[in-house]
Amino acid sequence: MIESRLQNLPAKPGVYLMKNSKDEIIYIGKAKLLNKRVRSYFDGREKGDHRAATLMVAHIKDIEWIITESEAEALILEANLIAKHQPYYNIRQKDDKHYPYLMLTMQEKFPRLRITRHTKDDKNLYYGPFISSYYIRTILDLVPRIFHLRECGYKLPQEKIRPCLNFHIGRCKAPCAEMVSEKEYMKGVMSAKMLLEGKNNEILADIEDEMHNASAEMRFEEAGKLRDQIRAVHNAFAKQKADKANQADLSLDVIAICRAKELATVVIIEYRNGVMCERRHFNLENRLEWDSPEILAEFLPCWYLKIPMEDMPYEIALEISLGEEQETFEELLANRVGRKIPVVVPQRGDKLGYLRIAKANAEMLLVELQAKDAKYHEMNRSIFELQKELNLSSPPFCIECFDISHLGGTEPVASMVRFVNGFPSKSDYRKYMIKVAEGGDDFASMREVLSRRLTRLQKENADFPDLLVIDGGKGQVEAAFDVLKEMNLTNIPVIGLAKRLEEIVFAGKKSSILLKRSNAALQLLQRIRDEAHRFAITFQRKRRKKSLR
Repeated sequence: MIESRLQNLPAKPGVYLMKNSKDEIIYIGKAKLLNKRVRSYFDGREKGDHRAATLMVAHIKDIEWIITESEAEALILEANLIAKHQPYYNIRQKDDKHYPYLMLTMQEKFPRLRITRHTKDDKNLYYGPFISSYYIRTILDLVPRIFHLRECGYKLPQEKIRPCLNFHIGRCKAPCAEMVSEKEYMKGVMSAKMLLEGKNNEILADIEDEMHNASAEMRFEEAGKLRDQIRAVHNAFAKQKADKANQADLSLDVIAICRAKELATVVIIEYRNGVMCERRHFNLENRLEWDSPEILAEFLPCWYLKIPMEDMPYEIALEISLGEEQETFEELLANRVGRKIPVVVPQRGDKLGYLRIAKANAEMLLVELQAKDAKYHEMNRSIFELQKELNLSSPPFCIECFDISHLGGTEPVASMVRFVNGFPSKSDYRKYMIKVAEGGDDFASMREVLSRRLTRLQKENADFPDLLVIDGGKGQVEAAFDVLKEMNLTNIPVIGLAKRLEEIVFAGKKSSILLKRSNAALQLLQRIRDEAHRFAITFQRKRRKKSLR
């Protein structure tokens, strides 16, 4: 089938879609000449001995294509299709919620500025993500102080309360005490919004107009406060404006990339009106191990096709050329904004300095991504293997394990350990003294402890575990399942791990399973079980020593 499709490929520009045996799109690409580009994957010419020719081709069972009038039109179509289908082998953006954003809480009657690590599709305004925590906290301190925004977490309006110290030292206008109207307060909010968007000159012009009007009307105290605001804005951005006196109208995006095998990080630093106003970073999955120009050639069109028109720069500086794709990329930009946006590779001057800053950030972020990715893959091997072996409906990201310990029926205690993402969460460990069940009755002890634990989670409205593991065999597991039935929580899967053969037993089933010692799922269960046993034994020994004193 593939051979017949290859023979029918046209010698025209367009987009091609690679599909697997399940009819799923696994890769989307564009071509100036479809027939040459697509055939190169199958005859070994694709980037010489490139990984795509060996890794991806084995999974291609069908090919579709869409003819376009030009390569630039193909580039736009390719970007839109990648955004829609997110194919497995295309460059993919990884989660970057690890880094903080600034949120202006426009959903509140009296908005405030705060740090968040999660963005939502709501009425609030988000700025970031920010690479430097020092930088974001400096802004968090500076902006409320200049524009007198509240820093408290009160849900306003509420019952009138006494203003705090920030009001008395001039940092806040105390909307909590009804010392300012909503209209007057929102003036400061909108000024803060403009500052965060890099519109410093517009803010200064507006404040200067207000200052002159106040002075003309002999409201000198108010004029003095506005003068102090102007000085504060000037001082805050004086360092950034140094050596840029001739670049007042600068609107530039500086882009650097750093890659290592299947991982890559792209950093975009945005300069507006001569001031660095935004730093963005993107963690990318690069499963075919494309080189940096190829990664940027696919990523940048996707990015510049989705950002608002008002955020488009007048120039883009790259550390490396896009090669044959650069002219097509510039054509795409020109078609979107109706003017030429030069894409340059600086060799000297200020722009080269900006690129070095962006490159340093990209290198730093890639190191962090590599460390995080290693931990993520370690979790993948065990968590998802366990889901498959136990036939669970969802991955057990949160696992709780229980163990009963006593010495000949004396000093009976129990332990509970929690593992999150395959790693111990020691702050969530719990110890239990058996209060009701008679010493030596492991089944009754298990029912008591599990009932206490689940009742506590219900009262606190906390999340239940994805999987319960019992250190024991069939009897202990059935005792635990009885508690789940009584509390109508049978949706929580429960298993037991019997030590003699490392046999996994299930509640309500006669059958059990034995996994190979090398199996990642079994090794994870063993780590969890052994940790619960260690924790219980340690507690039980402490109880015995205490009783012997």
